[in-house]
Formats: sequence, C-alpha cells, structure tokens
Amino acid sequence: MAETVLGAIANVRFKTGMFKSEKWVLVVTDQRLLGARLTDDLTRSIAEQARAQAKASGSGFLGQWGAQLKAGFAIAQRYSAMTPEAILAETPGNWALSPGQVSSIKVERKSRPGGEDGPDLDFVKITIEAAGGKGTYETDDDKPGQRDVQALLARTFGPVVK
Repeated sequence: MAETVLGAIANVRFKTGMFKSEKWVLVVTDQRLLGARLTDDLTRSIAEQARAQAKASGSGFLGQWGAQLKAGFAIAQRYSAMTPEAILAETPGNWALSPGQVSSIKVERKSRPGGEDGPDLDFVKITIEAAGGKGTYETDDDKPGQRDVQALLARTFGPVVK
C-alpha cells in the first residue's frame, strides 16, 4: 500500500544555537513522520511562486504582497502534495521516523513575551523523543493549534502523543 501524506506542520523552528535556528516542515504520513528543512533559497522560491501566481491572476501590488505573506500556507500545501520520497530527497539532512523509533511526542501550547507592552505570542512546542535522541520544534504562532497538531500526529503515532 502506498504511503499517504496526512498533513504538514509548516514553519517550525529547530534551535541550532543560542540565537540561531533552522526552519523545518514536519510532514505526517500514515506510516511515519518526515522532517523537511526549509533552506533560504527554497523559502524565497516558494514566496516568489506565490507572488507570480497572484500576479498571473490579475492581482496588483498589494495582492501580490499578501500572497507572499501567506506563503506559509502554500508551504504546507506544497508538502501535502509531494510524495514522501520526493520530500526526503529534496534537501540534504531531511529525515524520517517510524512509530517504532519514537518513544514519546509531547505537544504543548506555550507563550513568549510580545515585546514592549505587546500581547504575549502563543506558539506550539513539539518535543520528539526517538531512538536517535531528542528534538524540539516550535511553531511561529499557534496555527495550527495544539489540539490539531496532537490529532494529526496521533493518527500515525497513537498513544505516544501527549
């Protein structure tokens, strides 16, 4: 039976240092979890495609700019339409975890200060404990929400998702 992509959690960050992080997309299939690293070139290309599509459909400057800002949604759609093999081959370092390799996935809703007198910013923190170690990913905001992320991951990983 062919592996099917169930959904994607776009724009998650993996800390690589005190002030550095990498952008990733976590893609959930019916058989495993895939990690796809978003390089700056790839992110720029996706934004340019969104802008070009808006221009081709007759949008003016503001419509094109809006389409570029919504590129995060386009990223999730893009990975949902790709085959798992294509996702893994796209960028060196992309990875896959099957349910047998994962001991726990913890999904939490967190907040960070919003700056000077600004409201706190909610986000989702995903901690994956696997045979190869532990990794923590954080979304830029609370879309998708904690429950949506838990439900998506639970479709493949069942009771290890908390």
